[in-house]
Amino acid sequence: MQIRLTVVDPPGPPPQRGASRDVLVTAPVGTDLAAVASALAGAVTGEGAGRDTGGAAVVLYAGVERLDPRRAVLGEPPLVDGAVLALGAPLAAEPHPELDDAPTQLHVVAGPDAGGVHLLHGGRITVGRSADADVPLDDPDVSRLHCAVTVGADGRVSVVDLGSTNGTTLDGTRIGERAVRVPAGGLLRIGESALRVAPGGPRTRVPVVADGEGCLRVGPGADAPDAGFPPAPPLPSAPVAEAGPLGPRPPSGAGAGTGHAYGSASWGTPDEGLLTGREGDTHAGRFGVGDGAQSVRRRGLGAWARRLAGGRGEQPADGAPGYGEAASAGGAPDAGVPQRPDTWPDPAALLLTALGPGPRLWERGPGHPEALTLRLGTADRSAPDGSGLLPAVPVTAALREAGALGLAGPRPRLSGLARAVLAQLAALHSPDLLEIVLISADGSRPVEERAAEWSWLGWLPHVRPNHGQDCRLLLAYDREQAAARTEELLRRVDDLTARGAGTAGARSIPAQSTGGSGGSGSSGGSGSSGGSGGSGARSYPRPYDTPLIPHQSQAPGTPGTPAGPLGAPVSGTLSPAFGAPTRSPRRPSWAKDEADLGGTGFPGPYTVVVVDGDPGGTGLQEALARLAAVGPRAGVHVLCLAEVAASSASSPVARTYDTACTVTPTLRHCGAVALLSGDVAGTLQLMRVAPGGPVTPGVLATVDAVSPAWAERFARALAPLRPDGTAGAGHARVAAPLPQSARLLDELGLARATPASLMARWADAADDPEALGGRARAVLGAGPHGPVTADLVADGPHLLIEGPAGSGRTELLRAVVASLAAAERPDRLGMVLIDGRDGVGTGNGRNEGLRVCVEIPHVTTHLIANDPVRMREFAQSLSAELKRRAELLGRTDFAQWHAGRAAPGRVIAQRTPSGAGDIEAPPSSTLRLRPGAAARQRAEAVPPLPRLVVVVDDLDALVSPALGAPGRPAAGSVTRALEAVAREGERLGVHLVAAAGTDGRTAESEPARRATLRIRLAAPQQGPDEPAPGRGELVHLDAPAVEFQAGRVTGRIPRTATQRPTVVPLDWHRMGDPPTRRPVRELGNGPTDLALLASAVERAARQVAAAQVPSLL
Repeated sequence: MQIRLTVVDPPGPPPQRGASRDVLVTAPVGTDLAAVASALAGAVTGEGAGRDTGGAAVVLYAGVERLDPRRAVLGEPPLVDGAVLALGAPLAAEPHPELDDAPTQLHVVAGPDAGGVHLLHGGRITVGRSADADVPLDDPDVSRLHCAVTVGADGRVSVVDLGSTNGTTLDGTRIGERAVRVPAGGLLRIGESALRVAPGGPRTRVPVVADGEGCLRVGPGADAPDAGFPPAPPLPSAPVAEAGPLGPRPPSGAGAGTGHAYGSASWGTPDEGLLTGREGDTHAGRFGVGDGAQSVRRRGLGAWARRLAGGRGEQPADGAPGYGEAASAGGAPDAGVPQRPDTWPDPAALLLTALGPGPRLWERGPGHPEALTLRLGTADRSAPDGSGLLPAVPVTAALREAGALGLAGPRPRLSGLARAVLAQLAALHSPDLLEIVLISADGSRPVEERAAEWSWLGWLPHVRPNHGQDCRLLLAYDREQAAARTEELLRRVDDLTARGAGTAGARSIPAQSTGGSGGSGSSGGSGSSGGSGGSGARSYPRPYDTPLIPHQSQAPGTPGTPAGPLGAPVSGTLSPAFGAPTRSPRRPSWAKDEADLGGTGFPGPYTVVVVDGDPGGTGLQEALARLAAVGPRAGVHVLCLAEVAASSASSPVARTYDTACTVTPTLRHCGAVALLSGDVAGTLQLMRVAPGGPVTPGVLATVDAVSPAWAERFARALAPLRPDGTAGAGHARVAAPLPQSARLLDELGLARATPASLMARWADAADDPEALGGRARAVLGAGPHGPVTADLVADGPHLLIEGPAGSGRTELLRAVVASLAAAERPDRLGMVLIDGRDGVGTGNGRNEGLRVCVEIPHVTTHLIANDPVRMREFAQSLSAELKRRAELLGRTDFAQWHAGRAAPGRVIAQRTPSGAGDIEAPPSSTLRLRPGAAARQRAEAVPPLPRLVVVVDDLDALVSPALGAPGRPAAGSVTRALEAVAREGERLGVHLVAAAGTDGRTAESEPARRATLRIRLAAPQQGPDEPAPGRGELVHLDAPAVEFQAGRVTGRIPRTATQRPTVVPLDWHRMGDPPTRRPVRELGNGPTDLALLASAVERAARQVAAAQVPSLL
C-alpha cells in the first residue's frame, strides 16, 4: 500500500514555522500510525526521529482531531491519500463552521479568480481586491473595497456598492449606495467577476466506502454515464434563437425571474430528504468543526487553501469541506430547447462536488452529450426578444470536435485558465474514462518552477498510470520522461488504429496536418426544437461557441435551426427511452475533407495530454504534432499551452497566434485556439483554426480562472476517490509495454492456486455452450492488452511453436499444458506428452523437458523418443485411438456428437454416483464401510469421448532424427501417427501442439502445414535490460500478430517477506521516472509454480471425482 500525505509544522521554530512536506508512505495494509509517526515528523523538520526529545511521543493532528497513533490506521480515514497532517498542533488556529451550518453561501461562479465558496453567517462582509476585504478577489477590475453583502437576522441578504470604480450590478441592474435585497440565486457582477448568492444547508452527497488502502470507493451513481441528467419536464413551447454576430441568442425563458443565465432562486434550494449523516465523510473534521455562531473574517474554502499554499490571506478563516451541490451554474440554453441551467458547472460548483462528494461527480460518460466539453469563460448575450442582456452565459469548446485545443496568453492568467479547464475534466469524468498526462519539459523555465506550478495536478487520480505505463504518475518534466509519455501514447494510437477503434475513416492524417478545414456550410442535425428523436423526444443543445468544422447541410440561419458561433447550426437529440443523446455525425476540426466520420464517436477511455511549452527536440515535436493530428481518432486529445503576451491593438490576433506557435510548435496543429487579450489578459478570444490560421473574429468571453490554492484544495479532495468496481470496465484495454518477464499463474489469475478456484473454472467450462466436449484454451503469457490466449477449439485445431535454441520453446509448452489443465476437468480433457529428443528426463532443470508436467492429472501418457519398441507401441495406440473415435463419431464431427448427447439448451456436468453399489450389495455379516471418494472415482465410468491434446517438444527431432539417435528406427512411425492427427484431428476432437526449430525440415511436414495457429519466438538477447526468453508473437490466419511475453511456470514461488513501513519525500519532478523495482527473489528450495498448480489440480480432481482418461501405453 502506498499513500501520499502532507505534513505541516505550524508551531515549529522560525526557520521551519509553517513548513510543509509531501511524503510517500509505503506500508503493509493495516499498519498503525505509530509505525511511521517519527518518520513523518522527521520529514518536515529535517530530523531523523522527529521532535520527540526526551522520549515525548510525536503528536499528529488531522484538522483539529488529535490522532491516536495506536488506533489510527494508515489507509483508513482520515489517513487516506491526499490527507494533510499537522505536527504538534492543529493546522487551523481557530475552529471552522461546517459548510452545512451556514444558512447562506456566496459563490464566485465566474471571472479571473473564480471558485470561491464563502459562508455567510450573518452581519456585513466586504468584497474587493484588497487583502483587507472579507472576500478578496484577484480581479484587476474590482475596487479595493468594492461592495458589501449583509445577512440580516431574518436571513435576508442585501448588497450595497461601496463607491467602486466600475460599479456593481444585481441580475443586470446597477445598484448604488442604497442597500438592495438579493434573492436566492441572485447574480452579482463586479468587475469581471460574477458572484451568486446560494442557500446553505445540507447537500446531497454520494456514499463512499474506505477500502483500507488509502482510497475511498465511490458508490453507484457518481460514475455512471450521463448521471445527473434526469429528463427535464416537457415545456409547452419555447422561443427560437436568432443568429447573432457572436452566435445564438438565448431564449428569454432562460433565467426567468432573475435576468441572468443562472436561473431562478429555486435552483439553490436543497431538496427534501437529503442526507445529513456523516458516515463515510472522510474529510469531516480534517480542518476542524466549530461554532457556527462565531463571526470570523474570510469564511470560506478559498481562504483555507491560500493559507496552506502560502499565499496571501494568512489570517484564520472558516473553511470546511462540504457537500456537493446538485444545481450550480449553467449556460444559456439553445434555441427552442428546454435547458438545464447547470449543464456546464462553474468552478464553485466543481469544488463543492469534489468536497462532498456531490452527485455530479464523474457524471459524464462516453455517451454524455457534453463529454470532454470545456467551459472557458462567460459572455453576455442578448435575449432573443430584445428585452435585454443575459449576463455570464458560459462559453465552451468541445475537445471531441476540436480534436486539440490551444491556449495562449501571459503565464499567470494562462495557468489559472488551464487549472480551471483540468478541474472540469477531473470532476466530471471518471478516472476509468479519462486520464490526464502532463508534458512540461520546456527547458527555458527551471524545473523547480514548473514542478511547483503543476504540483497540484499530481494529487488527481486521473494522472495515475492505469494502463501499464512505466512511471509512478503520468508526468514529464524532462525530455526522457516526455519521450516515454509520447511513446506510450503513440503506441496506443497505433494499436487502436490497427484494431479499427478510431472514430474517423480508414484514411490517416499525416503529422503535418494543421488540424482544420476551411469548409463552409453547416453541420447536419435535426435543427429545430422538435428534433429527430421521434415522438416525445426533446432536443439537447450544443454548448455555446463550440468550434466546429461544418460540412454541407442546411444553410445557416434557416428558420427553426439554431446557429452556432460560426454560422453553423448545431443540434442533438435525446432519446426518451434511454436518456442518452443521439447525434448526427459531425465533422470535427481535426478531420480532413477525405475523412469519413461515422458511428457515435470513440467509446473511451480518453486521454488529455497537457503540453506546456516546447519540450525541445525534433523527435518530440513531431511526436506531439502527430498526437494532436491523429490522436483524437483513438481518444487522445492535446491541450496545448503557450506563454505569450496578450493580444492587443499593437499585437493583433494573427501575430499573437504566430508567436504562440513559435513558443509551442504543437499549438499549430490544434483545431481550435483561445487567445487571451486585453490589458490584464482578462478577455478570451475563441477561434476555429483553418489551414491558413485562426478564423477571426471568433467569440469573445471573460476568462474563467482559478488560483493555485483553489486547485490544490480541489485536487486533494479528489485524491482518495476511486470508482467502485473494475477499472476500465466496458472499455477496450489500451496497449501496454510487454514486461521483461511474466509469471504464468499471475496471467491465469491464480496467484493463489486453490482447488476451489479451479473447480469454479471447470464449472464455467461445463456451462459454456461453445465448449462442447471440453474446453482447450491455453494462456500463453502477458500481452499488450492483458493475457494472450490461444483457443484450440475456436481458432485451432493445431498450434505450432517455432523458435531458435534457447528461445523458450519447452517452457512455453509447459505453460500450455498447465493452462489447459486449469481450464478444464481431467475427465473432459486428456493430454499426451512427447519429448522428441534423446537425453530428456535424465537430470534436473533444463534436461527435464516435458517430464515435469506428468504430475498433472490430465496427462495420461508421456513418451521419450529413445526406445524404438515403446515408440512403435505408442504410434499403434495413437492410431487405434483415432480409429476408435472415427467409428464412434460416424459421419458427425466431435462437436455435433457432444451436442446430440447434451440435454436441450444446456450441458450437463457429470455427476458422482453417490453410494453406488450399496443398495444392491449382497447381504453379508461383515461390516462394510461406505466407499470414499477414491472408490467412487474408480467406480465411475470413463467418459467415452473426451477432448485430447497431443503436445510434442522438438518435432524436428522426429521428422528428421539425427544419425545414431536411439529412437531413429521408430521415428517414422510416430511421425505418421502425428500426421494423421494433423489431418483428422479437428473432426475427431484431437489437437496437436508442437514445438520445433527454425532451421529443420518441419516446415515441409503435415503438422506444420495444418497448423492454423503459429507462435514465433525471438532469439534470446543477452543483457540486464533484455527480456527473458519467451518473447514472441501469436499469428492467426485471419488476424494480426499479437506480441506477448511467455509466462514462466517452472520458476520457484516468490519469497513473501514482510515489508517494513517507509516514509520518503515526494519529489514531483521525478514521479515520471520508472519506479524502482525490488528484485523478486525465489525460494531456493521451494516448490515451483508448476508443482503448486499440479497439486491444486490433483486435489480439485479428487473433489469432483473426475475419472482419468486411459493412457495410450
